[in-house]
Amino acid sequence: MSKMESTFLVIVLFIGFYKAVNIGANDVANSMGTSVGSKTLTVAKAVILAAVLNFLGATLVGSNVTDTIRKGIIDPSAFTFEPTVFMYGAFAAMLGSAIFVSTSTYLKLPVSTTHAVVGGLIGFGLITAGYSCINIDKLIAVVLSWLISPLFGGILAFLLFTCVKRWILDSPTPFESTKKILPYLVFLIFMIISLSIFLKSPNLKFSLIYAVGISISIAFGSGVICYHLLKGYKPGEIDHYVPVERLFGYLQVLSACSVAFAHGANDVANAIGLVAAVFHVAQTGSVVMEVPVPTWLLAMGGIGLAIGICTFGYRVIETVGERITEITPTRGFSAEFSAATTVLICSKLGLPISTSHTIVGSVIGVGFARGINALNLGIIKNIVLSWIVTIPIAALLTIFIYQGIQFTL
Repeated sequence: MSKMESTFLVIVLFIGFYKAVNIGANDVANSMGTSVGSKTLTVAKAVILAAVLNFLGATLVGSNVTDTIRKGIIDPSAFTFEPTVFMYGAFAAMLGSAIFVSTSTYLKLPVSTTHAVVGGLIGFGLITAGYSCINIDKLIAVVLSWLISPLFGGILAFLLFTCVKRWILDSPTPFESTKKILPYLVFLIFMIISLSIFLKSPNLKFSLIYAVGISISIAFGSGVICYHLLKGYKPGEIDHYVPVERLFGYLQVLSACSVAFAHGANDVANAIGLVAAVFHVAQTGSVVMEVPVPTWLLAMGGIGLAIGICTFGYRVIETVGERITEITPTRGFSAEFSAATTVLICSKLGLPISTSHTIVGSVIGVGFARGINALNLGIIKNIVLSWIVTIPIAALLTIFIYQGIQFTL
């Protein structure tokens, strides 16, 4: 391997790490935004918790095999060209998508980091193989996720918070109602958490029946424990809404932790997938659709996610948790649980989904349950616009970067 190739690989590692930092900073709001907005967690506690769980998810159950072409957006036959072209194109896609996510984080806008990667790959494909390499059906599916993700999450969050409001908050005895209903909610939340870990984590290969069986057992045991813990519990406050919100705060944090762990396991590939692909090409001289990911590279991605969360994660957390609508623990739980449920169900149905879009839709849903005036429509408009421009801008940035590389060679 020449000195120039070695230097290029070091730069690729640096860009991959930079990309992981930016993904962590933007995507932390998916799990911790509502917990901070409801004052259940401070920003410091939220980012530390998210950093640890993202790192553990990435290193313990992150995929040891990554798709070279994410989401099948590019026709694999387009990559039969010179491997060196692939390496430079992958580098351009990494840097282009990272710059877009970095800019979005600076502007406090929650965007889909997966879609940014898709945009980078589209730009890469267009500049190297032309329009024919783009899988239009897959691209349409990604665009549909702009509607499917927030709509499903928003509807479920609206319905869940409406039920919580009717059966608990508007009840003559809200705390007693909470004691009756909470064990069932604990059952549901542990069911979703368990299924998310057993079915979505790349390295855990469980059959559907086995995963459902284990999940039901864990959820049932958790519900029983919750029932016995609450049985003799009496609130010390005169205002029974205070302990109600406190109890829902625990559930909210539990949901947030599960989403953070799942994010590390699933989205670390967005940061280091193309890095692994470039290294594989450099070592073998061939372009393949799936490449092995060494443990040290997963760890690097996990560290990058954690650093991004701890340094700039507060910016997007502020938007999701505070600027869309006012969040309380009951509303935050409704949004977080609805988002996790939506992502799990849509993923298993094969529907295109974005966690970032889903959590924003869920927050809008709980806000809308209190009326349209409870929503900050200006912020929502800016967020939606950022979603629309994610793919085209990431693609254009990739094209410009690739052209710059070609110009300097």
